[in-house]
Amino acid sequence: MIFTNTVSKLIKHKGVVSQIVGNDIIVDIERSSACAACESKSVCLTLDTTTQQVKVCNDSNNFKTGDIVTVISERSYSIYAVVVAFAVPLFLLLSALIIMTELFGINEGISALAAIATISVYYIIVHFFDYKIKTKIKFRIEKQFN
Repeated sequence: MIFTNTVSKLIKHKGVVSQIVGNDIIVDIERSSACAACESKSVCLTLDTTTQQVKVCNDSNNFKTGDIVTVISERSYSIYAVVVAFAVPLFLLLSALIIMTELFGINEGISALAAIATISVYYIIVHFFDYKIKTKIKFRIEKQFN
């Protein structure tokens, strides 16, 4: 179940704690039909699965496997993730393609391969700076009491 709080701009997902490894808590979130209306669905990247796993760093020892929790994130984090994962690569792809074909007159096939290589290099760089991205995108969890 997914619901948003429009006043505080939070995105909330209900899930179940599946694993606890040190300070990391792995939460399984069931995708529902509400995902279709969620603004962050493009960030999830789980179009073919019904369960999404989220790793949440939590210093609290109040959680145990099987607990029903709510995973909370701010909308601004999802916007940041969309920009890093999709907007910047699209800009790089189109820029490289236009620069190579229009400015340098290179044929379109080679320009397309070079543009793909450009975004490949971008994703490799993103992979190496993954730890910095993870510090910017934060999740927190709250225990559900029924």
